Amino acid sequence: MVKPNQKISRVQAKRNVVFDAASEVFALYGYKRTTMQDIAQAVGFSRPALYLLFDNKETLFRELTDYRLNKALDATKTKLAEKEELKIRIIHALLIFESIFYEPVSKSPHGAELMDINQSLASDVMAKGFLNLVTSFAAELKTAEKNKKVSFKDTVLTPKSFFELLLTALIGIKKKAKNRADFRKQTELVAGIFLDSIAIKEK
Repeated sequence: MVKPNQKISRVQAKRNVVFDAASEVFALYGYKRTTMQDIAQAVGFSRPALYLLFDNKETLFRELTDYRLNKALDATKTKLAEKEELKIRIIHALLIFESIFYEPVSKSPHGAELMDINQSLASDVMAKGFLNLVTSFAAELKTAEKNKKVSFKDTVLTPKSFFELLLTALIGIKKKAKNRADFRKQTELVAGIFLDSIAIKEK
């Protein structure tokens, strides 16, 4: 007999397979042109079987956004927990988040449409995810401040507002970067400048 938690795990495993396949289908066709039939075919499910997991395309897309955000956040938090120098750890964590959440979409010819749909269909999911992201980075800076590695005494910013401003700057970089390598290079440069501005210099 299958226990309830085992049944839930199997269902979630199926949903995760759908999410991974749907990411590729949406990237290939864009949101508007993608149908539930396209996704079902990509997964190897019948359309009725797909509808047993998701009510419609809108629901699937919202939950896909949440799935990708959580996947990116988990990897980011793992990197932040590593024992590296603060500046390197934070920059690498930022790049990991972007590589999982943003870069797969950016490589799609429908990237702009997909990001717009994220903001319209899943704005609450996005807001929650980015609050989680900012909170995670802010916690690292608070710890660093206690350990006298950084200081906010000469700025009006708090650890939270510091990272909100940094992420806003990265949004601008996303729009202007020529390619992934250019985006990564500029992200490292801008994040480095931000972090150097609050670093306590050793005497």
